[in-house]
Amino acid sequence: MIKNKIVSLKVVVTSFLIFVLLGCSQKKTDTAVKADLLTKAKSEKDFAGVRFIVENGVVTISGECPSEKSKSTVESTVKGVYGVKNVINTITIAPVVIGTDHLLKQGVDSVLKKYATVQAIVQDSIITLEGKLDNKEAQQLTTAIQSLKPRAVEMKMTVQ
Repeated sequence: MIKNKIVSLKVVVTSFLIFVLLGCSQKKTDTAVKADLLTKAKSEKDFAGVRFIVENGVVTISGECPSEKSKSTVESTVKGVYGVKNVINTITIAPVVIGTDHLLKQGVDSVLKKYATVQAIVQDSIITLEGKLDNKEAQQLTTAIQSLKPRAVEMKMTVQ
């Protein structure tokens, strides 16, 4: 009887550990995918108006592309990134203007490499953060974004 309880307890503990490890592993994979996408976005003009959120291997791409061809190129590039399981494409076709916020956006993108489930809209030196994070990560992100000295930061995130 006691032996059966010990075996059952070992199964429960092992299952829990596997669940936790897989969750941590997926979070690291999501962060790596986000970093890879942001690196690509720096060097490819089709990505200029595009934002990314990565959660459980699913990449949601949003923002603007100047043409249907650019939109298609972005989607196929994202699908080709290691670790991407699926792509949700909500990109719209609209003019993409690279203005004075370009350097601020690059700084924001560098910060967001660590935060797979967050995206930012940078316009008129105002940074709008969207997505979801736990409370500790949200505080770290806010501090890092504030250090870039934007005119304002708007938080439209879900803090868990």
